[in-house]
Amino acid sequence: MRVIATILLLLIGCNLFAQKADNKSLDKSIADFDKALLSKDSASLNGLLSNDLFYGHSNGWVETKKELIADLFNGKLVYKTITPKEEHRTIEGNTAAVRSYAEIDCVMDGKPLSFKLKVLQVWMWKNKHWELFARQSVKI
Repeated sequence: MRVIATILLLLIGCNLFAQKADNKSLDKSIADFDKALLSKDSASLNGLLSNDLFYGHSNGWVETKKELIADLFNGKLVYKTITPKEEHRTIEGNTAAVRSYAEIDCVMDGKPLSFKLKVLQVWMWKNKHWELFARQSVKI
């Protein structure tokens, strides 16, 4: 009986500490992603971005994970501010769709630019964390 009680307590404890696909962990991943873009944190970006990433910009330019990270370091694109606004999200199983408005100040090819964007991000829960699988923005 003691063994069964111990096993039950261990299982309950594991469930309490196990990470799961939820709004709180998604909030953290979204915030970490914005911070990583602003600080050019390639280690964080590597963990947050899917290897199969499609990163679509409002001008039609699409980048892979490797290209996005490279362009942050070669000076092609420098994010100065990212101000998220209203957001709507849906989590279905291990996939989350996040629609938001954002104001972004950046420097692209040496030119300062400001954008008001609608952004759609698709996040997937893999290996106990969220990964950005796809992102597309349009100017408003």
